[in-house]
Amino acid sequence: MPAPKLQISPSGQLQVVVDGAPVDARVQPCFPLSEPDAFYSLLDGDGKEIGLVETPDGLDPDSRAALAAALPDAAFTIRVTAIDSVRTDIDLRIWEVQTKAGPRTFETRLGSWPRKLEGGGVLIQDVAEDLYHIRDTAELDERSRDLLWAFSD
Repeated sequence: MPAPKLQISPSGQLQVVVDGAPVDARVQPCFPLSEPDAFYSLLDGDGKEIGLVETPDGLDPDSRAALAAALPDAAFTIRVTAIDSVRTDIDLRIWEVQTKAGPRTFETRLGSWPRKLEGGGVLIQDVAEDLYHIRDTAELDERSRDLLWAFSD
């Protein structure tokens, strides 16, 4: 089976080229704990598998870059849409955020800072090692951006 051709649409959506036409897709790690760097299922909007990436090394450079850009939105990453508050309590920061799945509270260590991604997004890792992803800081409201930058290095 040939490696799938992947691309990112102008709106930032992962796409798989199927029979010469781009199809919106999402990536789902098949074995996120035992094989975190291999075996990614590519699913269409109905959840049907339209491709499989055994290893990113088997992809052409553009497809590999598209996969890397889509992975922060994959499983075990929580997409943040707004930051309500950040407060300090002893050795922790307590974040109250809005996510695509609703409100959430998590904690980070004082020495743990939000990490800027090459594509312009931000990742925050909590004390339980869950990842919180802000895809595009420009999509945040002004208050959320101010709170984020106050705790960024």
